[in-house]
Amino acid sequence: MGWLSRSLNRSIGKKFIMAVTGLFLILFLVEHIIGNYFLFGGEKSFNGYVELLESFGLITNVLEIVLGLFFIFHIYYGIRLWLENRKAKPEKYAVNATSENTTFTSRNAIYLGVLLLIFLLIHLVNFWYAFKTAGEDASLYSIVVMLFANPYYSVFYIFTFIILGLHVNHGFQSAFQTLGWNHPKYFPFVKKFGSFLAIVFAVGFAIIPIYFYFVH
Repeated sequence: MGWLSRSLNRSIGKKFIMAVTGLFLILFLVEHIIGNYFLFGGEKSFNGYVELLESFGLITNVLEIVLGLFFIFHIYYGIRLWLENRKAKPEKYAVNATSENTTFTSRNAIYLGVLLLIFLLIHLVNFWYAFKTAGEDASLYSIVVMLFANPYYSVFYIFTFIILGLHVNHGFQSAFQTLGWNHPKYFPFVKKFGSFLAIVFAVGFAIIPIYFYFVH
């Protein structure tokens, strides 16, 4: 298996892992936003959705572990690639000429990623951990209502998902390029679909705190 280890530790191998884990995490976001929209159906609707997930028991636990591993791999290899690129081309960070050939998102992908990591840790503590440790009578819906009643948390949540939208827009296109799926005939569609996903995630998730703060 030494060949596999060597392949994955080369630059293209790291990019491949970033692409695969990134696309998987986008699929998770699709599922996550669909699940979150049960919130608009009220407490019974959303808690019923949560209970359905919990009823799968071991399957849900395994999927949570797999999801966690994909996050870890995506973050770890993203940081490694950034450090290697910075070490290989230090002059890149001393001039501004690159701004003519790259987007704001691609130039600042690592910083946007760090912001998302901070949000992810806070999000896990406030939602997942709070729910798992609240006992049998726990209501994830009640936790959502309580958190989004805080204007600071709601603004932070909205800001983060705008950042997520930018990250997804850049990452979706990069993943297809890394995997070699960038045929000139089809890649314009990939770019447009990536932008579409970015808007769906940014607006779709941002609507939730706005609804609970101003309407609920």
